[in-house]
Amino acid sequence: MAPVEVVTIGYGGKKPTDFFAEIDALGVDLVVDVRENPFKAFLGVYTKRGLEVRLGERYTWVKELGNTTRELPPTLVDEAEGMRKLRALMEGRHRIALLCAEKDEAMCHRGFIKAKILAEKD
Repeated sequence: MAPVEVVTIGYGGKKPTDFFAEIDALGVDLVVDVRENPFKAFLGVYTKRGLEVRLGERYTWVKELGNTTRELPPTLVDEAEGMRKLRALMEGRHRIALLCAEKDEAMCHRGFIKAKILAEKD
């Protein structure tokens, strides 16, 4: 079985139709929301509930991977528990996407999380 591929996606500056088309084009099995607070977002489309409605079982939120400072390097809510949950979610998947609002992965804690999980796989 091939290892799971980890990609990231940010919805900042994107129209909802473009955002969801990108998820579909990437062939993502699961969108892992790594925001600390997914309850208030643009027009409700990107809230936890909005994403659950649109993506169904292809969406989950891992609060422990939320960045409490919004700075880099990040301070995650509970890094050890969040990474444990992420590893479990990766089991049996082809491709997962780490989700946050920031459009640029290099400016977002999801890039840190991706690098950390990929380093574990080496």
